[in-house]
Order: sequence, then structure tokens, then C-alpha cells
Amino acid sequence: MTIAPSVQPLAAAEETTAWREAVKSLLPSFLLRRRLPRRAGNSVLLTFDDGPTPGVTEEVLARLSPCGARAVFFLVGVKIAKAPDLVETIHRAGQAVGNHSFVHAADFRWPGGESRRDLQRCQDLIRARIGRSPRLFRFPTGKISLPGLLLPLHLGLRSVLWSLDSLDWRCETAEQARRIGQEVGHRATRGDIILLHDFSSLILPLLDELLPLLRSRGLALDRGLASLGRLYQD
Repeated sequence: MTIAPSVQPLAAAEETTAWREAVKSLLPSFLLRRRLPRRAGNSVLLTFDDGPTPGVTEEVLARLSPCGARAVFFLVGVKIAKAPDLVETIHRAGQAVGNHSFVHAADFRWPGGESRRDLQRCQDLIRARIGRSPRLFRFPTGKISLPGLLLPLHLGLRSVLWSLDSLDWRCETAEQARRIGQEVGHRATRGDIILLHDFSSLILPLLDELLPLLRSRGLALDRGLASLGRLYQD
């Protein structure tokens, strides 16, 4: 006889996710930034994870430039090693470069060991390309713990998550990407930090919908980045 579990796995997962989100919302902004500060006004901030990606990141930059959008590109070290010149391309375009770890592992521990070396390795790669060390960091997969929060602080990094997840990684077709661009454009509100990814060319039709829609709603794309303060440690 099969005995049904007392808690359905999906329900348990949803409860755990809700609990984690509630805890995140209570953390002070100096530990974890989830939204832009009030001084950002009617701004939103676009953020791109898991690059750089040759042939994609350049096209993302080409779409941001005409509308004056300033974004953060949270880069993964192993991908920087494969396309190091793209770090300079992003920086020269007036966009910010952030640390997204070297190997994109989900588990960070204090006081360091492998985790510390991972973050520092990504820092060193970025500094070698643009002559500056990032101050902004995003946890791989967005999973955090108290020890994990302390590690970036120890390295002079400020942790930034998001308030609006586009779920663009689910896109399989250009049509789906355009639809998500429209949905995110309608859902976004002032102060949102929007999570996007530049590992797939499907981000391009998404941005073709999203960028003009945000602007038509009066949401500024050029001032949110400045509201975060210093972007580099030196």
C-alpha cells in the first residue's frame, strides 16, 4: 500500500519560496537591495545576468543606446574568460559591470574558502579588463543565506537582487519573448529592478517590445543606475 505524503511537494516548495521571499523583504538595503531607492523617482533599472555572450550582448547594447538606458550587466567569470573583450565593450557603452560569481554556484559560505576565491576571481577578471573592481554583486540563482550575505560585504561588494523577474529564461520562441516583453512592460512600476538575461538571442525581441513600452508609460531608463551610488570600488 502506498502512503500519500503528508505535504504535497509542490505546495511545500511554494511555502518555502514564500517564506524566503518574506525574509528577503525584511533585510535592510545595505545588506540586500531589491528595489531602487526612493530618490530614483519614476525610474526602473534593467539588469542582465549570465553574460557576456558573443553576438547577443552587443545587440543588447545596441538596443539600450538609442533610448539612453543604463543597465547593470552581472557577468559570470567563466564566460568572461571566453569573451574578455566584451567586458570592455559593456563598460565603454556606459553600462555598469557587476560580479555574478566565477562559476555560477548557488552556495556561498562565510568566511570564505572556495566561495571567497570564486568571487575574488571574478573581481580580478573584471578589473583586468576595465581597470576597476565592481561594487555590485548578484547571487547566482538569487539564493541567499546569512553567511552568504556577509561574504560579499567582506569583499566590498553590495548585493543586488530584483523586484520584477521577467522569467525570460523560459522563452523558447521569439513570439514568447515578445509576449513576455509586453507583460513585463505593463507590470513594471517605479523603483523596480528588472531581472533579464543576455545568454540567448531571444532577449532581443523581448527588448524590442519592452523598451518602448516602458518609455511610453513614463518610466525612466537612464537614472535608476545613478541612484545606487558608487558602482566601482576604486
